[in-house]
Amino acid sequence: MKLFENISDAELARKIKAGEKNAYQELFERYAPRIYQFSLSYLKNNADAEELVQDVFLKIWEKRDMLDDSKNIKSFIFKVAINTIYDFIRHKNIENAFNDYTRASVEPNSDNTWHTVIYDEMQENLQRLVAQLPAQQQKIFRLSKEEGLTSEEIAVKLNLSKRTVDNHLYRAVSFLKEHFKGESFISALFFYLICG
Repeated sequence: MKLFENISDAELARKIKAGEKNAYQELFERYAPRIYQFSLSYLKNNADAEELVQDVFLKIWEKRDMLDDSKNIKSFIFKVAINTIYDFIRHKNIENAFNDYTRASVEPNSDNTWHTVIYDEMQENLQRLVAQLPAQQQKIFRLSKEEGLTSEEIAVKLNLSKRTVDNHLYRAVSFLKEHFKGESFISALFFYLICG
């Protein structure tokens, strides 16, 4: 028997805020199909829409302390979904622009190694710049951008506050952005693909 099937969204929000996973599961069952359809209408791809639904609900769980039971939880969920779709499309567009640019630069009769060569060169440039960061910034940047950890996960792992982690990440990305921005268009695309 489902415990929370008949309770209101506002009550669900209160319970989720208190960390009740069964209430979170009920919220997922209520809204995941709607978010999926909404995402699919923008992304036009089933796998991308499914991945986006997972991202949206993960963000909702991570931001559960921000849930306000006096407000419309449905609006909150769709706001998170819209922001996630925007980020997803922006990242995809940058990735596609990078791929298009590199493909356009390949000689018609050459093999397809140019794409790999230019990407590897950008990676080397990035690693050289990351190596110039202070040790703590370097470690936090790698955990975030290479291992995909959230600020909260890095904070726990390194026994730091989330604010400290965010500050280090901000400084690291600002330093890298400064060094990439004066370079070529392809360098700028690569930077936003990795750090954006």
